[in-house]
Amino acid sequence: MPSKSPTDQLLPELTHWDLADLKDLQAVLTGLIEALESSSERAKSTPDDDTGDELEQTPAKQTRGHIETKYIPRGNKRHGPYLYLRYWQGGRLRSKYLGKAVQKG
Repeated sequence: MPSKSPTDQLLPELTHWDLADLKDLQAVLTGLIEALESSSERAKSTPDDDTGDELEQTPAKQTRGHIETKYIPRGNKRHGPYLYLRYWQGGRLRSKYLGKAVQKG
């Protein structure tokens, strides 16, 4: 028997969620999809370089979501980078923490 896709595994749990939580999930997913699509398009249109700026992502115009890299200053130290999904929902910019960024190399 083939293993279930992530969607098939998640769907039974989602049937127990209330409508407000499902709409929140929808807004987050829309923002995440648009962020990933726009970063993929930017990667195709810009040549690779070794500047180390691959973590810095800026929102593409006319998108509802983007992934932002953030550093947190504490005293003389800078912590991070941390990734946040920024997306629009109900006319407000929302934010979800995605975790610490994995640096290449």
